[in-house]
Amino acid sequence: MKRILFYTTATLTLAVSIGTSIIQPVTAASNFARITNFSEFPKNIRHWSTLRHTFKIAISEQSNAVSQIVIEAPDNIVLKDNIDVSNQSGEKINAEIATNDKKTTLTFSEPVAPGTKLTIEMNQVRKLRATTGEMLYKVYANYLNSNQSVPVGIARLRVR
Repeated sequence: MKRILFYTTATLTLAVSIGTSIIQPVTAASNFARITNFSEFPKNIRHWSTLRHTFKIAISEQSNAVSQIVIEAPDNIVLKDNIDVSNQSGEKINAEIATNDKKTTLTFSEPVAPGTKLTIEMNQVRKLRATTGEMLYKVYANYLNSNQSVPVGIARLRVR
């Protein structure tokens, strides 16, 4: 009886501790922007065609202001230009959105100040086919007075 209780507890603990989305920041340095959260709604849907994917990006206090965010989608995802961007207070941030199926560029009308936490809600994201395994989004930032894209991180979503 003790053995069954032990294995049941161990299995449940393991099942609860395995997350559905994993964020892998490119660098741990505190002077760059980084992805802090990534989520999908509804969660763990293999066959659902229209979803919402949400990124949270923290811009470091020590970095320059961010003028642009570039998001590259996985192969089986099509991005639409229905994207909402807000800061940690919930205030909408104006951005020009340029989308071509696999890549979205958000160009901010005013550069986003250091210390800001952005929430990027990509509404009406479409899956082209049933999905299992992992989906990898690559996210880049362009800083003010810089022409080079700097990797922000990779957001990985596991679909079972």
